[in-house]
This record gives sequence, structure tokens and C-alpha cells, in this order.
Amino acid sequence: MKSNKEILDEFGEKIIQDSFDPIISNILSLRQKENPLPIFKNYCDLLQNLNEKDFTILQEYLKDRISSSIYNFLRFFEENENFKIIYQENEKQINLLEISEMLKAEPIIENGWIERFSKHVTEDK
Repeated sequence: MKSNKEILDEFGEKIIQDSFDPIISNILSLRQKENPLPIFKNYCDLLQNLNEKDFTILQEYLKDRISSSIYNFLRFFEENENFKIIYQENEKQINLLEISEMLKAEPIIENGWIERFSKHVTEDK
């Protein structure tokens, strides 16, 4: 069985790679599209017309909002004990809320999941 830290890190890495990073990647790619699908044209036009400073501010805003969404999603599990986040290995189950002091904060704390696992945050440093 993996250690509690390994389980939390694996979960956190998946959360960041499957939710945080794709949204940031999407906005970066929309800004660079030359012939977007019609459904994305307005977004591409808007993003391409932003100067670098405004685009950076927008990126920071999105990172903040996505982080807050992940925080609030995990907070839901902390505040509603009827719902669980369970890790299972070889028929053994571990409730992630029980192995983390504050699961909702894991993504956003210093050296948390976003800092450690996001390709976009590490690119900024």
C-alpha cells in the first residue's frame, strides 16, 4: 500500500493535470489560433487583441478562479460527510479526508499541488 503522502500526491497531481492545467492550456492555445472553429472565433479575437500585460492579468485571474473552484469542490466533501473521496488499492479503502489535515487547502498552500504539479505555474517561475 502506498503511503498517505503518496496517495495525496497522486490524487493532487491528477486533479491539477486534469482540471487546472487544461483550462490554462486552452486559453493559451485560443490566443494563438489563426483559423479557429466558428464557435471559438469571438474568444480568439478577444484574446489576440489583449496586450501582454492584460493577457497576463487575465491568466492570473483564471488561475485564481480555478484554484478557488478546486478549493470549494474539496470543501464540499469536508463539510458533507455523506460524500467521500476514497482511494482503493487491493480492496483496502482510505478516505482522503482522513489522511489530510485540510484536503481543501492541499492545492493552494505553499508548495501545494498547484505549485508542485502544474506545468503552467512552474513555467512562470
